[in-house]
Amino acid sequence: METLSIAVPPELKLRLEALAAETGQTVGECLAVAVKEYVENWETHLSDVHQIDEHEARAVLKAAVNE
Repeated sequence: METLSIAVPPELKLRLEALAAETGQTVGECLAVAVKEYVENWETHLSDVHQIDEHEARAVLKAAVNE
């Protein structure tokens, strides 16, 4: 594994430490999960945006109108 160093506001650090303690994880484990989810979410989002930009087939939602 690689080591990263980040700076966070003191309030966020306290919240992270509290969550880590409550879930039985280390702060490092919590951060690794958070970074993994962030990367996966953005990769998916950007992939979707690129597909739309390239005019690839995509689902189209139609709203039903009650008259």
